[in-house]
This record gives sequence, structure tokens and C-alpha cells, in this order.
Amino acid sequence: MGRTMLPRAYRELLGMTGLITAAGLDWTIVRFSAPTDGPKKGVKRYGFFGTDRIGMAVTRADIAAFTAAQLTDDRFHHAAPAISN
Repeated sequence: MGRTMLPRAYRELLGMTGLITAAGLDWTIVRFSAPTDGPKKGVKRYGFFGTDRIGMAVTRADIAAFTAAQLTDDRFHHAAPAISN
């Protein structure tokens, strides 16, 4: 949908992703759709767009906690999971 509705933003996303994945580093790209304010609720859904059922909203506190956890969790090593509450 992004490719059709927001082609410039989609190309930018692909470019940023390409820079990270080609850098020769260990990486995880955390994707989310609708960040919200509020306390941590815990990430309830995670997986991959187009494959898994991912919700829309996720708190910024949960984005930060999930991203920080990737420093020691290799489950999504070299992957780009999407998260939601």
C-alpha cells in the first residue's frame, strides 16, 4: 500500500533499509505504524508485515523497551520485525 499511496516515502524507506543492511554490521530494524504516548503496556504482537497479524498502535515507551532489548536478544538478528500493543 505504501508503494502506491506514498511512493516517495516508500523509496526513502527502502534507501534507509539498504544502507543499514549493507553496512556489514549486526542490525535489527524495528518497524511500527502508529506510535502513541503513554506508559509501557508491553508489546503484544510482533512479526513481519505481510506475513503476521500486527496491530497498528504501540506506545513510544514500548518501542524504546523493545528496541533496547534487541541488544541482547538475537531472535530478530538481521531482520525487521513490526511491533504493536
